[in-house]
Amino acid sequence: MNNNPMNNHPYNHQHQHSIDQSHYLERQTEEDEAGPFSPPPQQFAQSQIPQPFFTQTFQPSQIRARMCSCLGNWGLLGLRRQGQFGRDFWFFPVAIRQNSVTGYIWIGGRRQRVRYQFSQIRNFVCFG
Repeated sequence: MNNNPMNNHPYNHQHQHSIDQSHYLERQTEEDEAGPFSPPPQQFAQSQIPQPFFTQTFQPSQIRARMCSCLGNWGLLGLRRQGQFGRDFWFFPVAIRQNSVTGYIWIGGRRQRVRYQFSQIRNFVCFG
């Protein structure tokens, strides 16, 4: 079992990114109170990430079910294509809709709310 921290792993991003306004929701809602008040885990062993996460792709209905069972917890989100925050990153889901999920990422020492269509998501693994 490899217990070395993955300090430079793509899930551990601490730098600023530009924000694509089509996915960033600026208005304050009740969901803000459900968001994370602390950053995602900063380090974890590679053995904690199921290897199929990087290669396995789920259908939108399966992604929705995985997100529903992880509301209010940090998980790893894998996009089908490179997005403005990378392809694989920490995500904290707070609201599930029929075709999309709203949640938070942690960028530059603070949380930022984002929304993704389930069709954009390849995989999601809950760590809560």
